[in-house]
Amino acid sequence: MVFVAALAIAATPPAHASAQVPFLVEGLVDAEGWATTAHSNLLTRNGGTPAALGRLQGWAAVEPWRGLVLYAQGDIEGGNARHPRDGRNVVADLDQVGVRYLGARGISIDAGRVSPVVGTFASRRFSNRNPLIGAPDSYAIEYPVGVVVAGANAHTDFRVGALSLPPTHDGYVPEATERLRPAVGAGVTPTVGMRLGASWTAGPYLNCDLTPTQLAGRKWSDFHQRVVALDARFARGYLETFAEAARATYDVPGRSGAIMGFAYYGEAKYTIAPRLFIAGRLERNAYPFIRSMAGGAENEGPRWIAKTVDFVDGELGAGYRVTATTLVKGSVRGDRWWVAPGATGFLGQGGRAVAIQVSQSIDATPLLRGRP
Repeated sequence: MVFVAALAIAATPPAHASAQVPFLVEGLVDAEGWATTAHSNLLTRNGGTPAALGRLQGWAAVEPWRGLVLYAQGDIEGGNARHPRDGRNVVADLDQVGVRYLGARGISIDAGRVSPVVGTFASRRFSNRNPLIGAPDSYAIEYPVGVVVAGANAHTDFRVGALSLPPTHDGYVPEATERLRPAVGAGVTPTVGMRLGASWTAGPYLNCDLTPTQLAGRKWSDFHQRVVALDARFARGYLETFAEAARATYDVPGRSGAIMGFAYYGEAKYTIAPRLFIAGRLERNAYPFIRSMAGGAENEGPRWIAKTVDFVDGELGAGYRVTATTLVKGSVRGDRWWVAPGATGFLGQGGRAVAIQVSQSIDATPLLRGRP
């Protein structure tokens, strides 16, 4: 697979200096079982009948010169419990691949396919860090190409980048053509255990395949998306909490004003015993649904659907660490969509899901270094 080759390349130190070159190769193996109802665009798996999923995630890094790190991260996922959005049962992705320069005063520069700047869930998407099985639906899983400069000290942090893709959700807006856009984020840590942050990006979100008629004679890059997001984290004792909220506006061809959408979620995890924890997440999304409509006379101008799709979902779960590298989680999830009962394109007004997940962490670094 493509990402396996990239991991191998990134993890292979020069033969003449293998004992001196720092590197790591790690991964996660996940197995999931799902039982869902058949009436939710978000939760339904395998038409509402029991389903399973397997996932292998891997990442590697090597530091051939001090302060210069080459890295890659990807995954293979398959099974009839995959979300039906893209219609494929097996998918392999190379999420991140790039180079990082570690400079003075905690400054780093990343170039390549990098983590998004807007939002903070990217660092918690892996199953051994996510306290639940699901993820916020508002979290954009695209990893754009670009350059990001970041830094942090005891009380502040920042990230500034030029990225190729907007933070959009598959299925809600047309697939975007790559175009560099600015993105910035910053945070403050006023006291131990608390962080408050904000991020922003703006730029084109449509694609170059749209016709002049669809775009009312304008260029596709004239229509912009603008996103402002806030995030917060608080931890004390055995309690950890996270929250994010985002507001986005989209210019739409043939529409006099932009359409606005918003999304937010709150999450909490409480450790009951050294190996046992409980967690919950509540999410509300009002996504803009934007589509060009076929048909119509040439002199009618562009015809677009631009409306907000509104829903809420929640998940409750628990996890138990069988060993330091093995984690078992179970959760129940439900959602509610504010759409007409017979609305085209929707399975229904909501449903439920029960899931179990087993995660096994793998560290292949000692083996590759020749140690047991």
